[in-house]
Amino acid sequence: MTLCNAISGTLNREDFSRFDAAFADQSTRDMIEKSASVGEALRSLTRIPIQSGEDLRNAAIDATKTAGFDVIQVRPSGYGYLVKSSAAPADMMPQEQQMSAQEAQAAGVPQEAMQAADQQGAATMTNVQAQPDPMLEQPVPAQSFGMYKVTNAANGRQLVGFVIPGLFDPMQGMPTQMSLFTTGNSYALQPQIMGVLTGISFNLPEANPPRGMGIFYKTDGKSLMATVPYNIVSEVTVEGRTYYSVQTQEGAQLQIVMSQGLQRPVASSETEIAMPADFKFLPLDNPIQLAGGENMMKQAQAEAWNTMAEIRAWEGGVKLSGPVFEKLGSGEHDWADGLFWLAASGLQQNVALPVLEKAAHTGEVVRLFGLHPLSSREEWLSETAKEAAADMRVFEKVLPKKVNLIKEAAAISMDKEASAMIGVATVDSILALNFLNPENVSLYAEFIPQLKESAEKLAELVLACQLGLQSVPKTAAVRSMFALESVIEGLMSLKEYRL
Repeated sequence: MTLCNAISGTLNREDFSRFDAAFADQSTRDMIEKSASVGEALRSLTRIPIQSGEDLRNAAIDATKTAGFDVIQVRPSGYGYLVKSSAAPADMMPQEQQMSAQEAQAAGVPQEAMQAADQQGAATMTNVQAQPDPMLEQPVPAQSFGMYKVTNAANGRQLVGFVIPGLFDPMQGMPTQMSLFTTGNSYALQPQIMGVLTGISFNLPEANPPRGMGIFYKTDGKSLMATVPYNIVSEVTVEGRTYYSVQTQEGAQLQIVMSQGLQRPVASSETEIAMPADFKFLPLDNPIQLAGGENMMKQAQAEAWNTMAEIRAWEGGVKLSGPVFEKLGSGEHDWADGLFWLAASGLQQNVALPVLEKAAHTGEVVRLFGLHPLSSREEWLSETAKEAAADMRVFEKVLPKKVNLIKEAAAISMDKEASAMIGVATVDSILALNFLNPENVSLYAEFIPQLKESAEKLAELVLACQLGLQSVPKTAAVRSMFALESVIEGLMSLKEYRL
């Protein structure tokens, strides 16, 4: 060890070449490998690792959090290593630095990565994970119960929730053609639901006691039975038996009686349904419309296109193109640089290397899907600035300027007489007197606890309306509840606002 350290400054490239040639002889390697101290001293002097190549390759792949970067590459260079690193896939600003073996190790580069680089010519590690190929997730009609990924037809957003096909109609005594999708917060009732099966779960939401519109269902953890939707109008319990006055989707008035000992719902008369007592109730709120098969297919193809990379390769060279590299990384590179850009987009070196070899051998273009589009630091900062500006616009709407505060309060007032009383001229006069000040704002904020209590009472009133209270219009109670909640949110924001 001491001798090697003493002569290390006098070694040149020819010395390395001669040593590589000698070390290629198996008998020489066997002698060196028998001595742990000699092996450790010569470890950084040879391109043929003392450890097996497979061990080094796996160790390099596992070292994915080196030095705090998302992607890092180590390449032998001179008497040390050229280390390239960057954040990825966004905010990319690749940096290269020449390091000795000691400097690289001190910077956090694993010894195994340097040895793998010595063997393979480059060791590339990444924290970025590619996504499953979107082209393999083609939506199909949901024919069985499960968790599905579907698309909201109104905004194109993807949702994951329960799909229950063939809802059972007790009055007909058979399943219908209607299917239900629900997330617990929104639902869709359609003859056919297109989606991608993501899993099976029987942990459905429930409401106890039943309220509003919903379905009755029962599951044993292996199968599920669910009825068509009913709107609960009122509930009555007589001598331990519960009766629900309900309305069907078609507007018919029925009575549902919870009964012990039944296996499934049955129609006991033309206006009454006997429902098994162990059936639960799943409420349905916020109806939505789901996209059909053609729209979902188009969206899936568009999403897949954004994650696509085209790879051409030849001996020692590679050309990257496609939407993934549209902003950064496209063009011709050597194999090491190509591996770096592919790693930044989510492809591990042990996966990318066979792809390059295949492309070089066949001469054909290889297309990969599920990768992450790359963007530079400048583009990332630009997008961040746009998002910040959008947030500021929302912030200005929530917290209006002093000159607009009372005008907006008058504009959104639900009371027409109050709006008439607070006219533009009156508003301007009040503003001229500097009506709003920190003391006034604090005074308004003190009303928040009383307003919250009132909002709770309104919520109870809405529930009473849903359960059959006829003297108060349900729409008026709901509108008042949401309006009061908006007032509370505005005052809470105003409490933090400084005039």
